[in-house]
Amino acid sequence: MASSQIRANYPFLFFFNIFLLIISSLLTINVVALTTKEEQELDRITSLPGQPPVTFSQFSGYVSVNEGHGRALFYWLTEATTHPEKKPLVLWLNGGGHR
Repeated sequence: MASSQIRANYPFLFFFNIFLLIISSLLTINVVALTTKEEQELDRITSLPGQPPVTFSQFSGYVSVNEGHGRALFYWLTEATTHPEKKPLVLWLNGGGHR
């Protein structure tokens, strides 16, 4: 991509990054609410069809973003295989349907 194209897309990229920052902050607030071990264990994946045994933990579920409208985002967390407590968390959100 030419540098002139990058500069032309800069406002979009800037606001897109701000949008991601806001969304990740909102998700962090909701994820922090899951503090008890019992709640965390409800989202733990212990096995998947056809998946060989793994040495890392996996969690999957939904994070409510608007309970009044029944809106939630699906997440799947796969911990790092070594020293997960020292590894950064990466949040990847794909676009959804627009009406």
